[in-house]
Amino acid sequence: MVSKDSPLLLELKQKFIMKWEYCDLRETKEFLEMCINCNCKDQKIFVDQSEYLKKVLAQFNITTNPTSTPLLLGYVFKPNDKQCNHNFYQKYQQMVGSLMYLMISSHPDIGFAVVKLAQQIANTSNKHY
Repeated sequence: MVSKDSPLLLELKQKFIMKWEYCDLRETKEFLEMCINCNCKDQKIFVDQSEYLKKVLAQFNITTNPTSTPLLLGYVFKPNDKQCNHNFYQKYQQMVGSLMYLMISSHPDIGFAVVKLAQQIANTSNKHY
């Protein structure tokens, strides 16, 4: 393991500074709505998006009901028979997009459920929400 003050690391940092414009902001704690924690001793990095998830749930007024993931195979949404309200349609699209970001960045375990939600995006209803 290389320490933060090792001569090699300092030399590489100097070379980097001379080649590119650079500003040392120290340890990264957050990036793209992801909280980042480093455990240097064990050489592990932890990425957490629980705060982002809380924001998404609050924004769309969703109360959580614990559900196991991945979603049960064979679970099928029934298509909406009526034309959906345009405002609801936009809100649903935003919700699915937010969940897709969460899925892609740190939670592949919700992928199946998010895809099932996205399949209803063309004409959704309250039962899909």
